[in-house]
Amino acid sequence: MENKNKTLKQIRDLRSYARRFCFLIENIEEFEPQQWLTNISLILPRIHAVMGLIDDSSKKECLFALSDIDERFDLFCNLKQALGARDSYEMYGELSENEMYGSLAGDLADLYFEIKRGLDLIQHGPENFSAALSLWRDGFFMHWGAHLIDAEKHLYDLRVHHHI
Repeated sequence: MENKNKTLKQIRDLRSYARRFCFLIENIEEFEPQQWLTNISLILPRIHAVMGLIDDSSKKECLFALSDIDERFDLFCNLKQALGARDSYEMYGELSENEMYGSLAGDLADLYFEIKRGLDLIQHGPENFSAALSLWRDGFFMHWGAHLIDAEKHLYDLRVHHHI
């Protein structure tokens, strides 16, 4: 019973983590770059940790849908400009001769819109919390979970190399 209550509390805390993440994205200009990157690097693992707790494979509906392409691109451009040289990172796939590059701005923009969609549902009424969890769960496992992991890896690399 105690573990179940702890898990439920962590899932409820996801809403505050989501709000904090969206606040940071929406207010990037209000922070010094080092401080902003540090705050982002601290909130992403909290979101990631809770996502595994809401995995319920018995649910059959899928609420994931990619939308807001123009808004995503605008946010991406704003984040890319703010991040500057800290934005891009190398990605290595199975084929080492095919070097690819990722973008922290792209990762964060995708995360923002998917997380914000869940918050918008909750804002329309607390009874929508379970729908928001389903939206987040489906999107995490189908799309934005990979962006979250890539962003965490890049932020770790920036921290190790003393760029944050």
